[in-house]
Amino acid sequence: MTGNRDFFSDLEEKDLHIHINMGDDKIYNATEIGIVTFYRDSRSTLRLKDVMFVLILKKNIIVVVVLEDYGYDPIFLKGKAFLRHIAMGYVELIY
Repeated sequence: MTGNRDFFSDLEEKDLHIHINMGDDKIYNATEIGIVTFYRDSRSTLRLKDVMFVLILKKNIIVVVVLEDYGYDPIFLKGKAFLRHIAMGYVELIY
């Protein structure tokens, strides 16, 4: 999920009827769905499908299981986040 339309390479307005309950006890509505494409310097393009656009969302949220479905193993270590490609074995810092 993201609240930034600029991240989408493809975006389709749909009445998703999806309400997201967040940790701040507020409920957000997903109004559009699309594809977010990450262009990386030394790796192939990473495309995440079915990303929801939530207008008021201030932070981007990627569910760990989605990364695993795309062949990545998320690693969290000493306040940093890394992605390891399961088949290729390379690791890159993402946060």
